[in-house]
Amino acid sequence: MQAAEGDEALVDEYAAIDDRQVLLSLWSTEGAIGSGLEVTQRSAGANFSVDVAAGLAIVTGDDVAGQGTYLVRSDAVENVTIPSPPGAGERIHRVVAQVKDKLHNSGDWSTYEWTIDVLEDTGSGTPTLTDSAISLALVTVAAGQASVTNADIQDFRPNALSRPGRARLVADAASRPVRPVEAEEIWRQDLDCNEVYDGSAWREILRRDGGGSAWTTYTPALTATSSNPTLGSGATAQGRYTRYGRTVHVEVIIKFGTSGTGAGNGFYEVSLPVTARTQTVGRRTGSAYCYDNSEQDFYDGACFINTSETGKARVSIDSAVVGHGVPFSWSTNDELGFTLTYEAAS
Repeated sequence: MQAAEGDEALVDEYAAIDDRQVLLSLWSTEGAIGSGLEVTQRSAGANFSVDVAAGLAIVTGDDVAGQGTYLVRSDAVENVTIPSPPGAGERIHRVVAQVKDKLHNSGDWSTYEWTIDVLEDTGSGTPTLTDSAISLALVTVAAGQASVTNADIQDFRPNALSRPGRARLVADAASRPVRPVEAEEIWRQDLDCNEVYDGSAWREILRRDGGGSAWTTYTPALTATSSNPTLGSGATAQGRYTRYGRTVHVEVIIKFGTSGTGAGNGFYEVSLPVTARTQTVGRRTGSAYCYDNSEQDFYDGACFINTSETGKARVSIDSAVVGHGVPFSWSTNDELGFTLTYEAAS
């Protein structure tokens, strides 16, 4: 605080760790802020060095407990040297943003600064990340290599996340953070929806009134309990589905071809995109239809999942299960379709 006119001036000295505690309260994870500190091949011509872009990053001080969080800033491109190729095999070096705070680690540091360093692989494998540092990239150098190019650089920057606020905006899937952390959330501008990272993949967050990806396509297989039908030349078997949690919505249309068809023998079954949960009482049902091309007639019915066949659905018309002769003799250009909602097994 600043003293008002006429009041005794306040002593304006305080410990830097107080600033770092403020940063700790604002940032939940360490990492690069936005696109800062990206490592790329030397812009003036590839050699055995790399360029590190200007930018900001958050680095957690973990030399000692309670060290706090550092905000580091580079205002220009930094060029750092990469070790020469080994005589045989390959080496993987780690490029890091390293905080060097003598106050908390006088054994390793004699300054109060941060630097961009290269942790050299001397033949024992990729060096581990040091305390009070974040990884920026891994650079692979093989025997006989002429220079370091972008193909040799693996972006390894974690994404610094502030405490709850607006999710990061990304244009499309290619613009997602390259090193996401579990529970990290983004806003997909191309899909108009949020995505959250579950530790292995990005997952869409369902919302009302639109947004999100188009349904996923799959090819449903039409089989029969005794001998499979033949769809013939020019046939169509198309399926589309979407899944939120364990809820699966699926749409299927199967159309026999114009020649070479065969009705097979037995009850017809259609493969599902996701195995359903076993249900011991009742049935999961949806709406279905069959179309007899020779009579130009539609038959309305229902579809259902059998307890013993949770990866397939059947169709019934007027309480009769559809098969090779039900509800008509299947032939060219005949159709079967359904929509169904069910709970996935896992």
